[in-house]
Amino acid sequence: MVKARRSYRAILLSMILPGLAQLYLRRPLKGIIILLGIASAMLLIYANSLPVNSWHDLTRIDRTETSPDEKGATEQAETHSETDDSDSADKDPRQWRGYPLYTSDSKFMFRITEDVESYLVDGKELSAELVREFRKHKVLVYKGATVSTKKEGAWWLIDDYYQTYSVRKSEYGLDVYSTAQWRFRPRWQFKITGLIQLLIFWGYAVIDGWIGRRQG
Repeated sequence: MVKARRSYRAILLSMILPGLAQLYLRRPLKGIIILLGIASAMLLIYANSLPVNSWHDLTRIDRTETSPDEKGATEQAETHSETDDSDSADKDPRQWRGYPLYTSDSKFMFRITEDVESYLVDGKELSAELVREFRKHKVLVYKGATVSTKKEGAWWLIDDYYQTYSVRKSEYGLDVYSTAQWRFRPRWQFKITGLIQLLIFWGYAVIDGWIGRRQG
């Protein structure tokens, strides 16, 4: 009869990477489940920390989905100024707007016949010339709206705080559509959920490795 003995290597393996101890203890199914649990928890934390520029972003807990106040939109409607909102310059609208997962044209709004295509620059704020074109057609664009290129020279997205517009080049000019869009917005609640899941799986892997016995 082979005597079971406690393996102190298992706890060290669990500390290095949860799931390794279970593989070492010849429990592959449990090890794979723990690895998948850890991986999904880390993905949840990462996705709800976007944009990630440093390790600090992964540990910070804040309300990245908080919407901007209504002051900017009200002031824009009253002053009709393209650059006079100092508050909007301090905001990073990408932290609130989230990340588009799918975008499609929804409804034709108007056509721009002026030569303003050169102002559609990827990653830049909407130019004063384009803002005037929108207002000419009674469409109010929020300050800080940004342009992203979907297809070079043919398709752009103009994304403000409350609406996304699709701009497509045609033989008659630039056609502007309202868009249907699915978005992912990072939320601090999901980030905490991922952190709790990570701690549970990691803690279980260490404890299971500590009390586990390997046939040998």
